[in-house]
Amino acid sequence: MGVYNVHGGHNFIVPGAKGLLDETAEDRKVTARVISALRNAGHTVYDCTDDSGRTQGQNLANIVAKCNAHPVDLNISNHLNAGGGTGVEVWCYNEKTKDIAAAICASVSTALGIPNRGVKYSKNLYVLRKTAGSAILVECCFVDNQNDASHWNADKCGDAIASAIAGKTVTGTTSSGSAPVTTSVAKPATSTGNDWVRRLQTECNTQGFSNQKVDGIPGKNTLAGCPTCRKGARGNITRLIQERLNSLGFNCGKVDGIFGNGTRAAVIAFQKAHGLSADGIVGQNTWRALLGL
Repeated sequence: MGVYNVHGGHNFIVPGAKGLLDETAEDRKVTARVISALRNAGHTVYDCTDDSGRTQGQNLANIVAKCNAHPVDLNISNHLNAGGGTGVEVWCYNEKTKDIAAAICASVSTALGIPNRGVKYSKNLYVLRKTAGSAILVECCFVDNQNDASHWNADKCGDAIASAIAGKTVTGTTSSGSAPVTTSVAKPATSTGNDWVRRLQTECNTQGFSNQKVDGIPGKNTLAGCPTCRKGARGNITRLIQERLNSLGFNCGKVDGIFGNGTRAAVIAFQKAHGLSADGIVGQNTWRALLGL
């Protein structure tokens, strides 16, 4: 039998993405289900979720410290994505974990009825880079996509991840030990769309870069309205870039609206991870990736 570390990303002090779904709340449901299903199948599983880190850096360091406390066959980091895309994807540090990552993508895609975005690679995501053993990062779906949200079920997703890892169909139980239940879709308090995209659209309009509809839904008009930003830039658009990079695991440090060396380094890491020209400048191609287009 296998030995695994499983954790949910972020925490409620430094939360993940929010939209039609709340990443932090849902990734914990997925994590609990994965752990339950694998344990039901006889595997040893450690929960390495962190709920005490007060900054993103502390949160990530706490997770990695828990993961590295004991040797395992695989570390599984559960997240939900944002930025206007759709579907499931799994990130790997290298090709060593590509087969299990591909199996998880296919399993979750089938279970939820959402697109399979496939396996992606990055040497810059903190958890993938710092864990001693093999690690994968699962982006289960997009919190700001209506199709993904309408198909979302944390129990199905958790069972699908666990089944791909176990190599056979395995099923978990809810925290109360009852039969599987359908996870309800959290509705936004006011309107649909992604809050980060909505604030970006508003700021681009305010600064005169665009005159677009503010709906939180990224598209060609949103992309066209985003200005080129580079080292030395200051203001709310830089602040939004920093926010987005941090939420995706590319740590630029303090979100202060100042495009300094830390932000430039995070932009370069993001560009490399997405196969873009690594010049540290947020132009149209980098904006497109940040928006998930």
